[in-house]
Amino acid sequence: MLNITDLKQEQKKPPIFRLAFRPFFLFGSLFSVIALLLWGAFLNNPALAWQPYGGWLWWHGHEMLFGFSTAIIVGFLLTAIQNWSGIPGLSGWPLVGLFSFWLVGRLLMLFPVVPGEIIAIVDTLFLPLAAYALGKPIVAAKLWRNLMFIPLLLLLAWTNGHNHYRLINGDMLSLPDTQATILIITLIIVIMGGRVIPFFTSNATRTQKPQPLMSLELLSIVPLGVVALYSLITGNLASELGIGILFLVAALVNLFRMGRWQGMLTWNNPLLWSLHLSYLLIAISLGLLGAYHFGLPIPLSAALHGLTIGGIGLMILAMISRVSLGHTGRMLQVGIWITLGYGALAVSAIVRVVAPLISNHPSSLYMISIACWVFAYLVYIVIYWPVLTQPRVDGRPG
Repeated sequence: MLNITDLKQEQKKPPIFRLAFRPFFLFGSLFSVIALLLWGAFLNNPALAWQPYGGWLWWHGHEMLFGFSTAIIVGFLLTAIQNWSGIPGLSGWPLVGLFSFWLVGRLLMLFPVVPGEIIAIVDTLFLPLAAYALGKPIVAAKLWRNLMFIPLLLLLAWTNGHNHYRLINGDMLSLPDTQATILIITLIIVIMGGRVIPFFTSNATRTQKPQPLMSLELLSIVPLGVVALYSLITGNLASELGIGILFLVAALVNLFRMGRWQGMLTWNNPLLWSLHLSYLLIAISLGLLGAYHFGLPIPLSAALHGLTIGGIGLMILAMISRVSLGHTGRMLQVGIWITLGYGALAVSAIVRVVAPLISNHPSSLYMISIACWVFAYLVYIVIYWPVLTQPRVDGRPG
């Protein structure tokens, strides 16, 4: 039971700042829509006079990772730690302060009215502050199993800072840091997915949850962690056979791992099959990265976008549409529009991956991919705005 000492004081807080999932899920999703609409405008007219911090290419890669993805991860972890520890999660003014760091970073990126060094400092501080807020209840409750998320958040902070460092020193793309960040976020999703997807599935289907096999768990995570660190340390983007083998192992093991989660029983439950589909797209994208490193004609950007859209984007939508319901006291059910949103994100991923393979001028296909993402997350924003900005329906705190 949560250690809430004064329910009346909790109810005085604005609903949007009663737990971290509320502002970060809502405004992180809204930001992704704005960011992709702006990216689409640039693709349609590369001669745009207005330039965000770093230029459009750098800004797009950076902001979809550090503006959107990490906001959702932080919102999820700072909410989950309340359930894991029984200690009240970050809320009220401390949450306002953390959210403000994220928001100011986004605004300065779009409107760089101060020197780049200041923008870099403000933007980079968000993740260490979030790691501190997460670490306090983990240490207080001695939840050493969850301590791994602290170094992962700090590692993301490092890649963010190094991304800024490269930019300030003239690297207008910072592709090695972008790839490393994608792989670290994918690693976080693989770790969390292995915990929650089989748990959610067994509960909903009333079947026995498969017991984790330690060797399988390690083989699903370690190769991915190794290639992420390799990318971070070396900055090498060239194809290498050894890295290809590690990606192939990660792909095959994660396919086998998810095969034990009884995904075929979930097709009548969008909140479940969306999680399984996203995990499948992660495994396929890891396989594509392996193919790239084996020297096959797979563009690196296509494989990475399979991870960012199909893995990260769809997994995020599947998780936030579920968590937003559960943590506001609502039934775990979604309607046709959210279901269509899941499908749209899958289409977005597939189109973005195959576009450079089937066309020498894939810009129009990229627009379709962008449109599918924008549709999916606009649906989430419209449907979940009242869910996230109003008190829980059961009157409980959070």
